[in-house]
Amino acid sequence: MATFRFFDIYSSTVQPNVKADKDISEDLYKHTNPRTLDVYADLVLVFKYEQPTLKGATISKAEYEKKTLAAYQEVLTNLTRVGLQYESRPSGSDTLLIFILCPWAVLKREVTRASINDWLAGVKVADTSETEQLLQPAKERDQSLDHVTESDRLRLISDLITTLPSEGGAGIHPSHHDYVQSILPLHDKAFNKSWLKSWSKKVIVNEQDLSRVRDHFGEKIAYYFEFLQYYLQWLAAPTALGVLVHFFGSSFSIFYGVFVIIWAAFFTETWKRREKELALLWKVQNASKTEMRRPSFKGTMTADPVTGDMVPFFSPWKRWTRKMLGIPIVFGGALALATVISAVFGIEVFLTIYYDGYLKEYLIYAPMVLYSLAIPNVAAVCKSVAQRLTEYENYETRGSHEYHLMQKVFIFNALTSYMSILLTAYVYIPYGPQIISTFQAYGLSFSSATIDPHMLQNRLKAFMITTQAISFATETIVPWLTRRAKVQAVKIQKEVAEKLHRDTHEDGSLTVLEDSEDAKKFLKRVKKQADLPEYDVNEDYAEMVLQFGYVSLFSVIWPLTGLCAFINNWVELRSDAAKISYNARRPIPSRTDTIGPWLDNLQHIAWFSSLTNASILYLFHGTIDSADSHGPRLGLGILLLTLLVSEHAYLALRMVVGLILDSIPTEAELDVRRREFGVKRSWLSRLGDAVGISSVGGINGLAKRAEEIVDLSAQLENDFGVQAIRSNLKTN
Repeated sequence: MATFRFFDIYSSTVQPNVKADKDISEDLYKHTNPRTLDVYADLVLVFKYEQPTLKGATISKAEYEKKTLAAYQEVLTNLTRVGLQYESRPSGSDTLLIFILCPWAVLKREVTRASINDWLAGVKVADTSETEQLLQPAKERDQSLDHVTESDRLRLISDLITTLPSEGGAGIHPSHHDYVQSILPLHDKAFNKSWLKSWSKKVIVNEQDLSRVRDHFGEKIAYYFEFLQYYLQWLAAPTALGVLVHFFGSSFSIFYGVFVIIWAAFFTETWKRREKELALLWKVQNASKTEMRRPSFKGTMTADPVTGDMVPFFSPWKRWTRKMLGIPIVFGGALALATVISAVFGIEVFLTIYYDGYLKEYLIYAPMVLYSLAIPNVAAVCKSVAQRLTEYENYETRGSHEYHLMQKVFIFNALTSYMSILLTAYVYIPYGPQIISTFQAYGLSFSSATIDPHMLQNRLKAFMITTQAISFATETIVPWLTRRAKVQAVKIQKEVAEKLHRDTHEDGSLTVLEDSEDAKKFLKRVKKQADLPEYDVNEDYAEMVLQFGYVSLFSVIWPLTGLCAFINNWVELRSDAAKISYNARRPIPSRTDTIGPWLDNLQHIAWFSSLTNASILYLFHGTIDSADSHGPRLGLGILLLTLLVSEHAYLALRMVVGLILDSIPTEAELDVRRREFGVKRSWLSRLGDAVGISSVGGINGLAKRAEEIVDLSAQLENDFGVQAIRSNLKTN
């Protein structure tokens, strides 16, 4: 009965392996608690190769086998070179699962290296004892790794695998290897179950719950859930006021519109403060400075102006030139997407409102079909163009690459989400009658239809309700149904699963071994996890930021927008936890000190809300029950003046709020100052004798030295200056 080589370690029984392998050291996992087969390995590398076909083959089967074996051996060699241990198992006819395990000594080495890099980059304040530990020989350092969280451990091991060989890593990255399909950590079933059970019973998630997420999934995922929780709490105000205005106030309320602008300014500025506070609390400030170089980064070797080391360098001027060249392309893509959306919108309005001819009951569905066929394809092309442009701009780190990519993609997402409402508010309702009159002048007949702001409200309702319902279904229900269907399909296609694995003897003969039941169940679970889609937190950020746009830009149209967002986000907080646990691979932990480009997007939307709220109120306030749907006819000049005043008032408010918040230090900032002062005072106390200060206590120590100097003033009685002063100022 076969089992995994390292499985005995979990039962505290260490046995030597076959002669081809090294003996396993008992300290392989002494930095962790004993674990079950569910989390057997630190990471799993999926090695995928295709079965060659004879038809149209450009390479013989023997050559392909040789090439595949060489690539496989290269992966194993690179893993071994950096000190990692591994074990491979087949999964299907064209996939190998390489279970990667990091020995304790290797992990300790990476922790020490990361601590030094953090200290140099200013990620955390290291006191004198920590610094001395880092400077001591390895044998004399504190060997404990109790402070290393699960997320830190997996992040360091992943960095060791994917970092370029020139920087001390194995250089294995899925995006730059033909055979490596993915690298993933295994889900911890016990943690996922406890996580979902805990959050499902709570109305509000507390700091301790979010800290657990951070320790398990890393700061990048924790930042998202912290933002979602923070945004949910801030939505309470527009939700409550929106309900009151909707049921007891007037439509297109000026008071509610002004409140939303103020709310958006306060939310973005306070989140910016909260973001910095979290970076200090989690000790990840300046974490972006320690990011590893992207494998696809291309630069010329140049001496670093600070350290003198030879490093790849790409001129910022070249990058800016490339960015300037990309601006017309992005603008063209946005224009093409806007044109398609406008065309579909025009067809929809014509068929659903004005057309009263043959087959109308069927033609009214044509815009939906056109939208589902055209918009996703155009958006996909735009996203592909954005990816190519960002790659062409050649950013050094993954964080900077991701930032600029998301900025481009968000432009297309915003157009797709908001264009229809903007067209309704600023084109169709104000100018619809004139457009229809123009067509009628050319002999085209249209059925009569009433154009009023109710159409704008109905469109926003449809977006808020149907869009969020579809999003929930695609994130939770559809993946569950897909997995169930896939399991049934596999059962039908394979009546008997592969039960045998091959193991090679020293003489080269093959012996067929049957896995133990535990091993077979474990491999089945790993295969399921490897087949899951990769989790991308940016997709969830985009969903929340776009929703923030609906609330801040358009909720003056329908005040219950905030209520819809509040309910959705309460569910989203828990459904996203379930999505990560069951519908996606476990994400590799990543450090960050910000939510990245999404803060800028929030601020841009908040600024734009000062324009949309002012213009919508100008156009539609007081007209909901009036026959005149165009609003007060005050002219373009008054509209522009309204927009100018609203925008400048918003900018002034945001500046004042930012200045006030910056002037009030958070408790995390005070804690950092205390630690920095403690470090400096500790070093001064050690250097006190060298600088002539016998008792160092900051300012007090210098004052004592000054007192000693004052005590010597008696020796200056015979000084000429003293005698002159006394002589000139002597009174009779």
